[in-house]
Amino acid sequence: MSEEEYIETIQINDYFELQDIMQGRNDYADFRDDFIYRGINKKCYELIPSSLRNNNILDYIGLDYNPPFSLKKESAIRLGLNIKDKTPDNKGLYKFKINKYDEFENGVKVDNEFYLNQFKLGKEMYVLFNFIFYADKYGLKVPISANVRKQSLKSIIDIPQTWPQEEYFEIISLAQHYDLPTRALDWSYDYKVSLYFAVRNVLYDKFSLDNEDNDGVLWAFNYGYFKSDNTNNDFKVQFYRPEYYSNPNLNAQNGLFTFVIDYDQECDERPLNEIIISELENNCWIINNEPVYDIKGLEKFSIPENEKIFYKFIIPRDIKAEVLKQLYTDGYSEERLFPGYAGVTEYIKNKAKLDEILDQNKLI
Repeated sequence: MSEEEYIETIQINDYFELQDIMQGRNDYADFRDDFIYRGINKKCYELIPSSLRNNNILDYIGLDYNPPFSLKKESAIRLGLNIKDKTPDNKGLYKFKINKYDEFENGVKVDNEFYLNQFKLGKEMYVLFNFIFYADKYGLKVPISANVRKQSLKSIIDIPQTWPQEEYFEIISLAQHYDLPTRALDWSYDYKVSLYFAVRNVLYDKFSLDNEDNDGVLWAFNYGYFKSDNTNNDFKVQFYRPEYYSNPNLNAQNGLFTFVIDYDQECDERPLNEIIISELENNCWIINNEPVYDIKGLEKFSIPENEKIFYKFIIPRDIKAEVLKQLYTDGYSEERLFPGYAGVTEYIKNKAKLDEILDQNKLI
């Protein structure tokens, strides 16, 4: 099947058209059941978690990051590494240091995909463990198990076969919410919350109507088919709703997270929509001329002809200011989404800036 069988792209003309669609008008089913939403302020961005996006995790790793890496003698010589002053271990392997750019001391870069995947996981865990260490050191609540705490205190990180593991979900969700690069993608049960994040860049100084990438995207994911209480569920994508009571921002934004689970130390860097579609295609059976999806750990299901798994709503850049104005009118502004004094202050500043933008566009 083609991607269009699973994804429908809809360009929105104004805020009220989107509202009508979400409420089941305009020949669509009601989107408020079994859907979650993610807002993206540039249409060129994909559904890829921040730790796997554009190597931005390197911004959180210092030059003192030099994990050890073992090589056979012939491999070390082939790479031009000096083994004269090194003693092999009992397996005949020589240890070398690599840097955060996956380079040896002589500047040669590791080119083995399996090892590069391990290094990516290692860097991700290193940054997460730093977050745990410093948050704990300065008296902040750190929601981790005794096993995670033990792992975080090790000098050498053990790369697990499966990542991320469920016992890490809570701390990853917390770190993600405070902009640390992680394996989590954040979503909301409330489409207006996600819509806010798709349009708020209209307030940025560098925002330009001349740049077509400034069109926003509101993703709607029909995730009801993939929810499961089955403990043997091996579906690659897992859903996690963190404890709201401990984080007022998560509570206000009605958030949850998706995790793509990597097995056998792989590192799947495909966008979430591609992964979901691939899982569906690989587990599709034709019964009575209808596709039926049978994924281990999930209930068998069929997708009605008038439904899609993903809806991709394009929010044109030239209506973003008006959309944000309507969101503010409906109470979806900074003082609600970021509870506290900082949110109130941010709203006052942003409201004034939005008024200026709308006045310039003769929309106020």
